[in-house]
Amino acid sequence: MPDLPLGDVASARERWGAMLLLRRFEERCAALYAEGMIAGFLHRVAGEEAVVAGAAAALGDDDAVLTTFRAVPWVLARGGSPDRVLAELLGRVDGVAGGRLGATGVRDVDVGVLGGFGIPGGHAPVAAGVALSGRLALCQMTAGATAQGVVSETLALAATWELPVVFLVTRDVVGVGPPPARTELFERGAAFGVAGLVCDGMDVLAVEQVVGDAVARARSERRPLLVEALLRRDVDPVEKLGARLQRADLDAVAAAVDARVERAAAFALASREPLASEL
Repeated sequence: MPDLPLGDVASARERWGAMLLLRRFEERCAALYAEGMIAGFLHRVAGEEAVVAGAAAALGDDDAVLTTFRAVPWVLARGGSPDRVLAELLGRVDGVAGGRLGATGVRDVDVGVLGGFGIPGGHAPVAAGVALSGRLALCQMTAGATAQGVVSETLALAATWELPVVFLVTRDVVGVGPPPARTELFERGAAFGVAGLVCDGMDVLAVEQVVGDAVARARSERRPLLVEALLRRDVDPVEKLGARLQRADLDAVAAAVDARVERAAAFALASREPLASEL
C-alpha cells in the first residue's frame, strides 16, 4: 500500500514520538525482564507500534479499548502513566493495580483501557457488552482469534443489536500471501452484516485515518465495523515514518522519550513491594 501524505508535519512528528515511546519503553522492560525484575511473561509488540499509536489517536477520550494480553502499549498510547505502568510490571505498590496484575494483565480504566485478555477472541463479547451500555468500544485481536466461534457470534450479535464497536484485527502477511480462494478477514464480517475496512498496519497515519473513519461511522450510525490492519514483520514502522521526517527535528523528540522512560524506571524501582495485607 502506498504511504499516506504526511500532511501536518507536527502531527506526524507527534505520532512518531508516540511510537518511539512504545518501542523504548518495551526495550527498557526487556532489560529489566532479563535481570529477573519482571516476573511471569513479557509479551512484546515490536513492529506493531503503528497499529497501537494510530488507533489510539483515532479514539475519543471516553471510548473504551479491550485488547489481548499485550495491553501495555495501549495504556501508554491512551495517555497512561509510564511510571505506574512500569511499577505494575515490577509488582510494586504504585502500579496501576497496586502490583497485583503483572505484565499480562495490565489495564487502566482511567484512560479507557479496560483490560488485556489472554484467551484469543474471548474479549469480543465483553467489548460488545461495553458497547451495549452506549460506550464506543475498540476490540483489538489477532487474525487467529477470528477462528473462535465466540467472535463470529459477537459479530452477528453486534450487527443485530446495532452496537457501536470497532473490531480491529491484525494479520501478518509477510511471506504468506492469501491463497486465491481465501476470503480476506475484512470481508468476512459482511456475512454477519458488519462492514469491513483494511489498512496498512505499518503506516501510523493510514491506521489513524481508517480506524478514525470506522470510529466515526460506528458512533454516528450506531453500527459495528471490522478493520483489518496488515502487518509486515520485515518493516519497522518507527523507522518507516522517521525516514520521511527531518532527522534534526526528531533528535529532540527521541531525547525526551528516552528521558521519560528512564524517569519511569527510576520511579518504578523506587516503589516498594505491596504488603501482604494490601494484596
